[in-house]
Amino acid sequence: MRTRLPKWSSIIFRFKQFYLQKSNKFNLWKKKRRIENWLGELGNSNTKVFIGANFALKGGVRNHIVAIKKYSSLKIDLIPSDQMMERFNAWDFEKRFKDLFFKFKPKHGTVLHSHVYPWYIEWCRLKQTQGFYWVHTYHLPYFPEHANNEAMKKWQDDYNKALENEAKHADVKLSVAKWQREFLKKNNNIDTIYLPNGVDVELCDEGNDQIAFKKLGFKDYILNVSRHDPVKNPGEFVKLAISLPEYRFVMIGHGLSDELLKEEYQVDVPNNLLVMDGVSQKDIQHYIAACSVLVSTAKREGLPTLVLEGMAHSKPVVVSNEPGSMEAIDHGNYGYYYELGDIQDLKNKTLESLKDEEIGLEARKRVLEEYDWRVVSKKLDNIYNGN
Repeated sequence: MRTRLPKWSSIIFRFKQFYLQKSNKFNLWKKKRRIENWLGELGNSNTKVFIGANFALKGGVRNHIVAIKKYSSLKIDLIPSDQMMERFNAWDFEKRFKDLFFKFKPKHGTVLHSHVYPWYIEWCRLKQTQGFYWVHTYHLPYFPEHANNEAMKKWQDDYNKALENEAKHADVKLSVAKWQREFLKKNNNIDTIYLPNGVDVELCDEGNDQIAFKKLGFKDYILNVSRHDPVKNPGEFVKLAISLPEYRFVMIGHGLSDELLKEEYQVDVPNNLLVMDGVSQKDIQHYIAACSVLVSTAKREGLPTLVLEGMAHSKPVVVSNEPGSMEAIDHGNYGYYYELGDIQDLKNKTLESLKDEEIGLEARKRVLEEYDWRVVSKKLDNIYNGN
């Protein structure tokens, strides 16, 4: 009986599978070694505060933790660092290398500051039992509006549970807004200290309206900065543009396009509205500097960085009547607000704000006194130092 030799194609396939398996193991080992080396460097550093988790590349929480690092008088490190996040992703840290991080022990006296992500909160609580001082900042939790008033996703529920059940054990708990402090006390019996979300006024002051003018070919438009997210409610701004065809509108937002707005938000983008994607926070300042009015249609905010940026630019702002935005403008003293969902009210308040030459100047004064990161960071440094 003759022995049948395997087909050449089968031999090649098996060899490729074997090579791929060995290659994957080797790459995983390299990643593990890189993280171990990074943790070793952290353990030998003179860092005063570790802030995490640094997973988001953009958004309010990202802006918040980067500003802390920028303006603190203490040595701050983001966990993971931006350099590490260029090589890895959140899944790597949470699923593959979490055990490595949980074994890591910072130098005695290091302060841990958590934001949002459950695994980092879990790590901070573990280290707290080993004698480390833990600060947690409460940002906006997930509400039904984040899921378009449908059932929230499991990961959103998990985040909320971590904030409610784990973060409450931090040595110091901070709220970025007064309304949030009251909300946490009433709904979760969690006592927090009010330390407002800040705005990077230095960055705002770098905004140059001529740069935006050169890119757009026009200025003095009505601006909205949003993203593809039901809680940001971008469709409402499109309806505002439709209602005011004699004015120019610009919408900047990650993931937004004419096609997406029509498909996901059932609105047709009019000719007087330009939709843009892929603009950095730094470049957004140029577009705010060139606008006439900044409009926020969000359904929920903590204490919105965007609104504070518009105020820092001395621009009139129009916001929806949700708690965080209302707090930023002091319930109408430093900006205009409209009834969420009422396009006619939004239109009226936008037209009114276009005529107001004073409110933006007063709004900037409010920002400089209370929300400028150069002011907020000093208060935070006192907390880090146990004062």
